[in-house]
Amino acid sequence: MRVIYKSVFALVGLVLAGAPPPVAAQALTRCTIGQQVIDTEGEIGVIVSDGSNLCQVKYPDGFIYGWIYWNLRSTGAPKTNLPGPPDLSPAPSPSPNDAATPPILLRPKPLNTLVYRADPRGQITLNASVNGTQILFLVDTGASLVFLSAKDARAAGISYSELVFNQRAQTANGPVGIAPVLLREIRIEQVAVQAVPAAVIKNLDISVLGMSFLTRLKGFDMQNGSLTIKR
Repeated sequence: MRVIYKSVFALVGLVLAGAPPPVAAQALTRCTIGQQVIDTEGEIGVIVSDGSNLCQVKYPDGFIYGWIYWNLRSTGAPKTNLPGPPDLSPAPSPSPNDAATPPILLRPKPLNTLVYRADPRGQITLNASVNGTQILFLVDTGASLVFLSAKDARAAGISYSELVFNQRAQTANGPVGIAPVLLREIRIEQVAVQAVPAAVIKNLDISVLGMSFLTRLKGFDMQNGSLTIKR
């Protein structure tokens, strides 16, 4: 299973597993660049990088996601020659008399969704455009608002001298003062939401993408360490 995502605005801290889950048949023991693998969600990709225990797997849609090696299994296909993409087309269906194991087929993804997977720490981060400026966000469904760091607020054209820190929010580190703002637009790829309520926090390390944006989407789903956004 993937690392479980924990809200940074929850009162409970992040808990890391003490040991990897039991190794299934054909589970990897290391990352091998060019090896075709299948992940725990039944999707096939090829390993393109082997940083420590984290295998970077590229999928047919062009996305690259990081997996701990014991969550991947080999498809038995020969090692591919990078940088060209592997042939992930389904094999022909076996005849009734064919005793060979049927091929593992790639589960198709919906065309009108964006998928972001958690990193090894269980956190989902993504880049979004705020008032035309690219900002890195930590996705947090436990946060009622979009929270900007003072640095990111300035980059998005919000004058620090005009901020009024007259409200408070509860975080994992205790209550903090916040300054309410209204963002003209937040855009993720082709998905754009206008007039998003938000707030600025002085000593925030990374800006937080909370529910004041997520609930304005056509739809979103947060489970199994993945965020799926409907366009």
